[in-house]
Amino acid sequence: MTGRAQREAPGTDRRVLVLGGSGFLGRHLTAAFHHTGWQVTAVSRSGDAGQPAGRPEPAAPRRLALDVAGADPGTLTDVLTRTAPHVVVNAAGAVWAASEEEMARGNVLLVDRLLTVLPRLARPPRLLQLGTAHEYGPPLGDAPVTEAAALRPVSGYGRTKARASEAVLGAARDSALEATVLRVSNAVGAGLPPASLLGGVAAALAAAPGDGAPAVLRLGPLTARRDFVDATDVAEAVVAAAAAPAAVPVVNIGRGTSVAAGDLVRRLLAVSGRPAELVERQQPAAVPAAPGGAAYAQRLDITLARRALGWRPSRELDDSLRCLWLAAGDPPYASGRGARK
Repeated sequence: MTGRAQREAPGTDRRVLVLGGSGFLGRHLTAAFHHTGWQVTAVSRSGDAGQPAGRPEPAAPRRLALDVAGADPGTLTDVLTRTAPHVVVNAAGAVWAASEEEMARGNVLLVDRLLTVLPRLARPPRLLQLGTAHEYGPPLGDAPVTEAAALRPVSGYGRTKARASEAVLGAARDSALEATVLRVSNAVGAGLPPASLLGGVAAALAAAPGDGAPAVLRLGPLTARRDFVDATDVAEAVVAAAAAPAAVPVVNIGRGTSVAAGDLVRRLLAVSGRPAELVERQQPAAVPAAPGGAAYAQRLDITLARRALGWRPSRELDDSLRCLWLAAGDPPYASGRGARK
């Protein structure tokens, strides 16, 4: 029997292992699985895989410290055998402010480790690989990007994530395991790191002196148009993929619309209520420019997500920006104790 044939049906006792549980999306994923009744083990190098800022939860899932990319096969096999997950979600990886070497380790080597071990388990779990819309790169026309589009990544992040996704899909084609790659657009919400565009703007606003003088935000070019989606919507899509009767090879997760990065920055300024002066420069700036750095427009076709997963985005981006700001800039909420999602 192949690993896919031996996979245990989850039934009501559903167990999930979330890799990268301390990261931005990992925290949202951990919360979403926990809220829907899954038994969650959140894995990170530090073992700190709490709730996303803005969504406190009294009964935290189990946390586990493990460097998956650096783990030997025996250690990784032992962890997977002890936790016995029905689903493994790979939300780990390197993106903002990471070097090419760090991206290769966090995005490619980690997946290679998983693909070495998972098919050899007595009951291989379903693997959900969080890919990215940056794997597609610039679209060839104005139409939404479908899952059948060729991969033409222009950034180190997009290239390393594409390599990882292709490895996962290759293992699935070989019947080594059941797997889905979810190509996620640009997620927005509480806990977005300062190294990202919107997270950097929120952090800069929060750090500005409270003397009434406007904060001066010097940004790189903001002409790119991208598909932005709420982080909690993304987490709910991943939960839907985990519970789906069968694994669909590739599914796009986004809003299906494109928004100018500059427009979203201005909407965040309005949400914050802080006085600010926006200076858009053509040279690299202290706060990151648009995602991916290039000025092309991109939006995802999410028809398959609706059809195969029964999922569609439900949250408005202004709500996403409000959660980001409450977690980053409003003192009563900055610790994550008071904000709500």
